[in-house]
Order: sequence, then structure tokens, then C-alpha cells
Amino acid sequence: MNKISFIRAAIVGILLMTSSVTPVLAQTGGYYLYEYTYYSDSSHTQLVGILSEHCYEPATLSGEVTQYYTRVRSGYYSYSEGCVEY
Repeated sequence: MNKISFIRAAIVGILLMTSSVTPVLAQTGGYYLYEYTYYSDSSHTQLVGILSEHCYEPATLSGEVTQYYTRVRSGYYSYSEGCVEY
């Protein structure tokens, strides 16, 4: 491998490394918050629990968690702008 080929390979390697690290450092985007309503069975007739996610606090649970639930968005946390709960 001659000197120019080595320099090109090194530059390409550096570019690949920095391009994969940049999104992590920028922290763009965010995630949705949800409220889960849990039911006793698949017919969703008897409510047995509610779990609410929050921006700056742990999720709160009232009742019990089952495998039968509905989920509704309750907010959005943006890494750059903070939190908005609906």
C-alpha cells in the first residue's frame, strides 16, 4: 500500500467514525409518552388499572397491569426542546 492509498484509507476511516458518532452527540428527536388502560379480559369491559408515563417523574400506576390494554399518546419529550404533556 503506497502512502497516498494509506492516507485515503485513514481519511475514509475518520469520516466513517465521526459520521456515526455525530447523531448521538446531536441528540435530535425524542420519544412519545403514553397512558395505558388495562382491562380484565380481551373484551375490554372491566377496567382494572391505569399507567401514565411522565416527562420528569417515574410512571404512575393505579390498579393492576394485565395483558389486555389500550394505549393513548399523552405527550412528547423532545431532546432539544423539553417536554409537552397533552
